[in-house]
Amino acid sequence: MKRLNPTKLLSSSGWFVLVLVLLTCVSPYLFSMEDASAPQVDLGIIVTHTEAEAADVLRQLNAGMDFSVLAAEKSIDHTASAGGYMGHVSPAQLPSALRDALIGRTTGQMTGIVPVTSGFAILKIFSKPPVEEDLNGNHLKALIDSGAIHYGAFLDGSIEADRSLQKYPKPEGWEMDMHGTCEYRKQSYARSVERLSSALAVLKPGQAGNYKPTDILQGHMDLAQLYADKGTMEPSIKELKIALEIAETYAPKEVPNLLESIGAAYMHLSEMENGIYRHPSNIDILPPSDPKASFDRKEDSRQAIVYFSKYLAQNPDEIEVKWLLNLAYVTLGQYPAGVPPAYLIPESVFKSKENIGRFIDVAPAVGLDAMRAAGGVIVDDFENNGLLDVVASSMDECDPMMYFHNNGDGTFTDRTAAAGLSDQYGALNILQGDYNNDGCMDILIPRGGWEHPARLSLMRNNCDGTFTDVTVASGLGKVATATDTAVWADIDNDGFLDLFVGNENSPAQLFRNKGDGTFEDISHAAGIDRIAFTKGVTAADYDQDGFVDLYVSNWGGPNFLYHNNGNRTFTEVGRLAGVQAPWYSFSAWFFDYDNDGWPDLLVNSFFQPVGESILSYVGKPFNVETMKLYRNKHDGTFEDVTVKVGLDKVFMTMGANFGDVDNDGFLDIYLGNGNPSYTALLPHALFRNKDGKSFVDITASSGTGELHKGHGISFADLDRSGNEAIVANMGGMVSGDEHALRVFKNPGNQNDWINVHLVGVKSNRSGVGAEIKLTVSDDGQAPRTIYRVEGQSSSFGANPTEQHIGLGHNAQILALDVSWPASKIKQHFTGVDKNQYIEIKETSNEVKKLVRPRLPLGAPANGTKTATVEPAQHS
Repeated sequence: MKRLNPTKLLSSSGWFVLVLVLLTCVSPYLFSMEDASAPQVDLGIIVTHTEAEAADVLRQLNAGMDFSVLAAEKSIDHTASAGGYMGHVSPAQLPSALRDALIGRTTGQMTGIVPVTSGFAILKIFSKPPVEEDLNGNHLKALIDSGAIHYGAFLDGSIEADRSLQKYPKPEGWEMDMHGTCEYRKQSYARSVERLSSALAVLKPGQAGNYKPTDILQGHMDLAQLYADKGTMEPSIKELKIALEIAETYAPKEVPNLLESIGAAYMHLSEMENGIYRHPSNIDILPPSDPKASFDRKEDSRQAIVYFSKYLAQNPDEIEVKWLLNLAYVTLGQYPAGVPPAYLIPESVFKSKENIGRFIDVAPAVGLDAMRAAGGVIVDDFENNGLLDVVASSMDECDPMMYFHNNGDGTFTDRTAAAGLSDQYGALNILQGDYNNDGCMDILIPRGGWEHPARLSLMRNNCDGTFTDVTVASGLGKVATATDTAVWADIDNDGFLDLFVGNENSPAQLFRNKGDGTFEDISHAAGIDRIAFTKGVTAADYDQDGFVDLYVSNWGGPNFLYHNNGNRTFTEVGRLAGVQAPWYSFSAWFFDYDNDGWPDLLVNSFFQPVGESILSYVGKPFNVETMKLYRNKHDGTFEDVTVKVGLDKVFMTMGANFGDVDNDGFLDIYLGNGNPSYTALLPHALFRNKDGKSFVDITASSGTGELHKGHGISFADLDRSGNEAIVANMGGMVSGDEHALRVFKNPGNQNDWINVHLVGVKSNRSGVGAEIKLTVSDDGQAPRTIYRVEGQSSSFGANPTEQHIGLGHNAQILALDVSWPASKIKQHFTGVDKNQYIEIKETSNEVKKLVRPRLPLGAPANGTKTATVEPAQHS
């Protein structure tokens, strides 16, 4: 914000210009012309309608809340959007009442309440103007335009397939028909392939009349992409080679891109022929546990090396192709020894500094190795039997979601059809919530992300193992939007979960739950209907005023933080709170990473050049944004601690989530990386939280560095061992990139834990928004506190609503406190045992102990589940 100099304005333009500027651009309170040359200060103002409102604002300010954020939220002055900033002015220019109130005040101090014409004012002398923004999109755009950020080959066919669908004739309202969309997708694809292949069969460069050689080149590249979309790599490679021959004569600038594309196509073909997508192994975990392990069928990997080497002979410094070359040698069992030294990316750059044990993929053994394209995953108890079921979606518009029933013996059975979910096609993300407070978890299915507007679905859980589509009856099915993100939150504390949906290039939507099974759209009235390309939404009461707030992460623009005003309206304060970055954001979540009782915010960056991620890994300068970890400063603003905690690397993160993998009470994070292209082979990343002070990369030692696409991620104690496994949807965006689910079983540890299931009465039934506070002592040390908030999860991956909480080693629970959002009830329990499953009801003075069997994943166990009540002391 540019500072104004009234003295300069006066000397150059006279009284009229000065008065006009001060009245219209700065504040209506700057109209006194006395002593304009007096010392100037950066001044802020908050104006309220009533003295009682001003007193409440002053109370919050004295309690430590940030002046600028409160100005944006509470002030009726037009400077509110600027954080109350009036400019760099002289107090002598103020009306006498305000000028007198500032007497004796110095930098950083505030006045009391001052009556003014339009209400009641509070002034503050800023030490510096409020923050303007914490990101610079223009800088990133300049780097892209200059070529400093290099995009490599992009091979997957999704763009070409989507273009075919958009051009295909469709009836009005087609986007509301899931089954029709599937058919249009099939028909449009087949027609495009047939027409393009027929045309190219007779078109030759120099012999094609009005067609330029570059037109024919593009045609072969488009056809290659369409074949790649379905994973038919042999014809894709054939078309790419024809394109390469044309490019060598007519378009030499395309040659590097085609060399990389052919290498990537051979690499993908090699993986498919060796069954790595259907039956993943340790070869696609980086670094491989056995460096000598290799594919059985090696020829296509060798061909990939040939083309990557040709590329590097022309462009030896291109880090993305070096990376792919190294991975090709991994499939031959020749990494690192066989990689030419000039192109070697050493294994040491991935080495973990700590080791909590190695996770093992048990998905095939437990019946969860279903093939999925990119999609979401939910782990939760959908049948109210104490066992965690698994639901997985796929963005393939002809692919239904899948429901896996927990058999109670460590295995799962596909019961999609029996559950009534087999006709729910295509969804990049899914999330659960008990919207009607019947105690049974329902499912929301947003659709259309990255592609086209589509209907969402609300599937009501019938409490008998089946679901019913109530989208239309609930009032949610009126408008089709492109989205893959939403969040359930009780915005008005009426005991019912409302729904906030983030859309792509259309207004966000807020649906108020009316409590009768229906919703009303209050988006515009609530002030949240900004238009952005939104990729993530999450919710938390970040300022602890008793009302849940909303955060929106956007791809290609500033992010939004909507403060809940307590009256079903919101004020956007992202800039003033310091949480607008990254410019290219994706998954996001609130979580209390440092256990100080205040929700912090993690926002993942999604910048798609693979090379930037590898530069980050090898410790070389990179050009793009890292993720952001914002620490809550307890005053309505956040501090960017990304560098301080060791998360300042470039991760191309899509699906991601958090959980406590070592039961130390601090939340760890797992990042699912990649982009739609077959060239985007990047290891997922597991970070251990070190006492809320830093994060340590334990990917290599834990064996969780899967190289294929990362989408929905869930942390859950699947086997009731007291340790959280990681359930990951690994599929890519196109059907040719489908991948089996991964279930990384936790190696276990010696730390204690507790699992808390909340039951709301006056608050929403599943307790979303309730805070759990545990006071524990580890190994006889001084007490410490651990905080969890029910309902907090990633915007791209759904953890169970029950709270698994690590306690540390040899722990003793000194107290367990629960604060409920709607009733404001605060429960305090002592005498609670560790290493058990408990249930706490909002109006109860007892802790109910749930006895659940141990269910070894992949090794069925006998036993039945029972429930008993063992009261703990309550006050």
